[in-house]
Amino acid sequence: MNSKENGLQGFALNNLWRALPSCVAMMAGALLLLGVLVLAAGCRSQAPDVPTPTPGPLNASVAKWFDNHTAAISITNDDWPIRGREPDIDSYVMEQGLVMGYEIVTRNSFNGDRIFSGPDDERIAYLMSELVPNGFSYFGHGHDHVDHDELSYEEAFQSFQANYDTMEDWGMKPVAYAYPRSAGHEEETQRALEASGFLSGRLQTLDPKRFYNIPGSRLAPDNWFGLQALEMQSIEFQDCRACINDNDELTPILDEALVRTAWVILTYHSIGQRHWGWYAWDEFRKDVQSIAARDFWTASMNDITLYVRERENAEIKVEPVEGSPGTESITITLSDGLENVRFNQPLTILFDQPKDWVGRPFTVSQDGELLDELVFDTEAAMISLKPNERPYTLRPRP
Repeated sequence: MNSKENGLQGFALNNLWRALPSCVAMMAGALLLLGVLVLAAGCRSQAPDVPTPTPGPLNASVAKWFDNHTAAISITNDDWPIRGREPDIDSYVMEQGLVMGYEIVTRNSFNGDRIFSGPDDERIAYLMSELVPNGFSYFGHGHDHVDHDELSYEEAFQSFQANYDTMEDWGMKPVAYAYPRSAGHEEETQRALEASGFLSGRLQTLDPKRFYNIPGSRLAPDNWFGLQALEMQSIEFQDCRACINDNDELTPILDEALVRTAWVILTYHSIGQRHWGWYAWDEFRKDVQSIAARDFWTASMNDITLYVRERENAEIKVEPVEGSPGTESITITLSDGLENVRFNQPLTILFDQPKDWVGRPFTVSQDGELLDELVFDTEAAMISLKPNERPYTLRPRP
C-alpha cells in the first residue's frame, strides 16, 4: 500500500500503530478540556441575575442655627428708629453686615415723670420702607409701657392683644415680644402673652448663669415666654455694675456663647444719647465689630423664634433619583406641620451630596421655578429651604 495515497506521509504502518495511543490520549485530553469549558459556560449562564442596588435616602439633618453658624445673637434697641440720628446707628450696623431690632409701643403712655411716645407715621415709614428691607426688624413692647405683672390676667391679655392687633394693622407680622420694664415674671402674665398670639417673650437678666438661651445640645428654650437678655448699660448711667457696661465685659460673653452654641440677646437703650439707660457710642461700635468678627447668626428675635419653632417640628425627606450615569436629581421635602404664611423662615439642611456631584453646580427649583444655584467641593453640602411641605428638586448642571 502506498502510504502517500492514504495521506499518511512519513509513517510506516508499524509506526502508525505505535503512535495511536499517544494520539488517543491527546484527543481525550482535548475533549475533556472542551467539556469543562462547556460545563463552566453552562453554569455561568444558569446563575441568577443580581440586581444593581438602588441608593437609599441621603443622610440629612437641620442645622442648629441658620447657615450652620456656631451660635446666634439678636441686637435689640428698646427705642424707636429715627432717621438721621447722630451718631447714625442704623448705617453703622449695616456697614458691618449686621441687623438690629426696634421696639414697638403702640399707644402713647404717661407714667410718673416719663412720657413714652408711640410711633408716628414718619417713623413707621422709615422702619418699614428702609430698615426692614435691609434685614432690620421690630418686636412688640406693649400697647402701654406698663408693668404687666401688676395687672390681672385679663388686663394683661387685653394689653398684649392691642399691641399685637395694632402691629398687624401697620403691616407688621408680630412674633417676638419684650416685656416693658422686664415685667413678665408672673406665670399668668406669660400665659396672657401666649394667648394673645406672640410666640416668644423676652426678660432682662443680671445673672451670668442665665445669659445663654438654648445652650449645648438643647434645641429649644425651657420657656418660650421667659427668654433671657443682657442689659447693656454704661456704668455712668446708674452705676449698674451687674449690667454689661462696655465691650470689655461683652467680649468674653460672646466667646462663651460660641462655646455653648447658644443664643444671646442684647438690649440697648439710648445708644450714644444721654437719655434713660444710655450706652456709649464708642462702646457700641466696638460691640458691633466684635459680633461681626465672630461666627454668629445675627438675626432678629422674630427670625430666631421662627427658626427654632420650625426646627422643633421639622421632618426631612431626601430622595435621589438615579439616571445614567449617576444621580440625575435629588428631591427634598421639608415639613413642620405649621402654618406656612406665618412660619416661613428658611431652615438650613445639612446633607451628603452624591460623589459625582462634588464640584459641580446644581440648581434648586420648586414647582418649576428656579430658586438658586449652588456648588460644594465636598460631599458635605447645605441648603436653606422653607418648610412648606412641597418637594424641592436639585439637579446638577450638565
